[in-house]
Amino acid sequence: MKTTELWPGDRVKWRKVAFTIYSTWQDGTVDLWDANNHFLIEKVQASELEVI
Repeated sequence: MKTTELWPGDRVKWRKVAFTIYSTWQDGTVDLWDANNHFLIEKVQASELEVI
């Protein structure tokens, strides 16, 4: 299994939509900003993300 390090500011896809990582957490979750920075999605499992 390949591990990818994620950092705030990285661009990722979650559920086929592009987001920017806002913050990362030690529990394996991240907070995401939508593409237009209109809303924040909290506590998304990092394993569900695809780096773009």
